[in-house]
Amino acid sequence: MNKSKTKRSIYMRIFIAFLATYLVLMIGFTAFLVSLEKEAAGKEFEAYLSQMSKRMGEILSDSLDDNNHITDIAKIKKEFVKRSPVFMLPDAEAAIFTSDYNLIYSTNDYWRCIYAEYKEENTSYDEYGLLNPKEWFSEKVVNELEDYLYAKPKAKKAGDLYGYSLHIDGWINDEMIIPDKIYVDAEYADEFDEEGNVIQSSGKITYNNVYSSSYEGTSGLPYFEHGIILEPEGKLNSKNQHELRQMVTDESKLKNHTEKITFSAYPIEKEWVSMLTYRYYMAVPYESKIKLTDNSSYSDFWTAVGIDINIWERVSSTLAYVWIFCLIVFVVVAYILSRQTYKIYLKQQELDLKRKEMTDALAHDLKTPLSIISGYAQNLQEDVHTEKREHYARHIQANVYRMDKIIKKMLEMSKLDSGSFEIRFEGVSLNEISSGIINRYKNICEEKSITAYITGEAVIKADKSLIERVIDNFFINALDNMHGGGTIHILIQDDTFELYNSGSHIPENILDDIWLPYKKGNAERSNTKGSGLGLSIVRTILELHKFPYGAKNKEDGVTLWFKFK
Repeated sequence: MNKSKTKRSIYMRIFIAFLATYLVLMIGFTAFLVSLEKEAAGKEFEAYLSQMSKRMGEILSDSLDDNNHITDIAKIKKEFVKRSPVFMLPDAEAAIFTSDYNLIYSTNDYWRCIYAEYKEENTSYDEYGLLNPKEWFSEKVVNELEDYLYAKPKAKKAGDLYGYSLHIDGWINDEMIIPDKIYVDAEYADEFDEEGNVIQSSGKITYNNVYSSSYEGTSGLPYFEHGIILEPEGKLNSKNQHELRQMVTDESKLKNHTEKITFSAYPIEKEWVSMLTYRYYMAVPYESKIKLTDNSSYSDFWTAVGIDINIWERVSSTLAYVWIFCLIVFVVVAYILSRQTYKIYLKQQELDLKRKEMTDALAHDLKTPLSIISGYAQNLQEDVHTEKREHYARHIQANVYRMDKIIKKMLEMSKLDSGSFEIRFEGVSLNEISSGIINRYKNICEEKSITAYITGEAVIKADKSLIERVIDNFFINALDNMHGGGTIHILIQDDTFELYNSGSHIPENILDDIWLPYKKGNAERSNTKGSGLGLSIVRTILELHKFPYGAKNKEDGVTLWFKFK
């Protein structure tokens, strides 16, 4: 498998694993948040109902006798139209029942109207009523009136059309209104606030656009003029609202529900409607007081309330933020992990290759001395050339020493590469170490007619024993690659250590390879007695110190160097 395929495979596997983890966590979080939100919606619904119960009590109390019996049902109905107990909870539906589950009033999709019930001098006393337009007008007319009722043209300057007002003349039959005429008049913008919203508008009754019911038979019913049809609130005509109205007006459902009520708890019924929409239902007793009988709970009046709550609308913004944020985090983390994994893979591949090369080179280097030892040992065993016993023993010992040296170098290399080696930083004099190494190899230099000398001085922060190995290996490398005289010059500058040896050059194409295990410059520069690990050990030590290093050819020799700042 080539590197590009391997890289693609690593990235794909990690991204798929992270994506699967992301989806599992996000789906779990979504389910958890939806569950919490359903409970929160139920508690909010219950809190609203306590306020609705109070409002219901206020409306009923004005029309009850001492025995909590209704004295004026028409007045009660008008009050419920005027002060609907569900005004605080848009889209909710409610129904008021007596203690024996007879329906008094329920919310509906009728139009609310306000009109002047009577006047005293210059004061008019307004009242509210309900209009069922479908009972008095054709579907086409109702649609036209709704278009006017819901119209919201955008006014940009004074005098622009702002909307329409629907005026009504008609008769009053308890809380219901029988229309005589409905006329539509335009409203025009007069004043705007700082945000450009209309705060004052005006219009004029023209009687140009009139819809008449042509109804007769209203003898004896009070008549009013210039009433106003109010704009409906909520989704009055939706399918769900219709189902809610049927639910809250269902006497049997209320009866079954009240049987579950106890002194300590008013249960809330919850059922799934569609997707993440749930339907909540609860019955509230009059003045929040109940009397428990053997089979059910008793209250003088009950308010049954139902509402559909879309949990998705409540949690969508939070979920969108969390899903997007977590996706970005997961993608970034997956990318970083994929990148690091691929780097580790490449490093491991490189280490495996180095290990193979080292093993092959080690086997090759050990093969020669082992063959020599085996041959000499066989001669000693067979008493061949007995006069050469001392020669055989000396060469066996020399080759054993050579193998021991190779193995020690390999173990030293492994120890440095393991990453567990502890570096002890201290002040180190490069001149002092270099002088000691020149003295160490003084005899070899004299034998080879090599002149070694030092120029400069610097004290650096490093591990003394490791830097001594670096300079020692530099020096040994120079000795091994010089034949028949020459010069070794150690130059210590402010930020650089250089060791120059005269002699043949290293081919430019392998200058970087000499730092690898068992890599040698060329046959002319090297003998076969070295371990091939000296400069590799140097590389590892300098990289541990984070010192840059390298080799370069000079006019008549080679310089090995490292920087220490």
